[in-house]
Parts: sequence; structure tokens; C-alpha cells
Amino acid sequence: MCDHCGCRDLTPIARLMDEHDRLRELTGHIRSHLAVGDDPAARAHFEELLVVLGPHVAEEEGSLFPMLRRSGELADHVTVLEEEHAGLYDDVDDLDDAAAAADGAQRWRDGVQRVLEDLDRHMFKEDFGLFPAALATLDGADWDAMEEWKQAHDAPAEPLGT
Repeated sequence: MCDHCGCRDLTPIARLMDEHDRLRELTGHIRSHLAVGDDPAARAHFEELLVVLGPHVAEEEGSLFPMLRRSGELADHVTVLEEEHAGLYDDVDDLDDAAAAADGAQRWRDGVQRVLEDLDRHMFKEDFGLFPAALATLDGADWDAMEEWKQAHDAPAEPLGT
């Protein structure tokens, strides 16, 4: 985890990075359960992951990404991350179809593994690219605006894909 650049000194980024830590913890549980064939436990942790991921993505797309898009240098990078979010939504939605298939249990497991791998790569890009860039690009008013957005949109967690 990146702790050398000072990102965690800013409450909005610290919160997003803490959520990444929680998502990594949950992915570890899911992978462990899948490795021993405990699908019910894997599903329970996956549902918990979606509950954490939904508001996390909403905050990034509703607050951080629009501010970073103003920077010509970061606009393309933000677009890539938004596309990855959309891909995660699609892949999570596809898990419902996979589970309903004749070989649904294995297709669901394989689909979850793909989602977790994509999520790992995505969080790495944010932790070591986007968040440090935000630290260098945004100012105090932007961080205040992000906090205001969070307070205005703080609601019970909606799972990703609902």
C-alpha cells in the first residue's frame, strides 16, 4: 500500500484508500473460500464486497473523477478508470447469468475470480497513479468539495450492480 506520498493525509483519499484495504481483505477471504470449495462463504463475502464497492465507485465517479477530469493531463486516465468501473458493473451483472447456467457453480467461481483480478489491477492504478496525481493536482477547495459531496450523498450502502 502506498503510504509515502502523503495521500492518506487527506481525508477523502484516506477514506478511499481505506476502502481499498477493506476490498483487498474481502478479496482474500473470497479467494480462500473458493480455494477450499466453500461457495456459500465466498458468496457471502462477495456480497459484502459489493456493498463496500458500490458507494466507493459512486464517490469516485460523483466527486473525484469530475474534478480530475478538469486537468487535461488526467482526463484520459480518468476515462480509462470510468470504463473499468463500467466493466466491473457488467461483469458483476454477468455473474447472475453464470449462476443460472447448467454449469453455473463453476462459471460463477470463474467469473468472480475475473472480477477480483480486474479489481486488483484497478485499485493498483488508483493507489499508485490516480491518488498521488490527485494530491498534486487538487487544492484545498477541491478537497472541501469532495467532503461536501460525501456528506450530501452519504446514504445506506447500495451494492455495486443494483
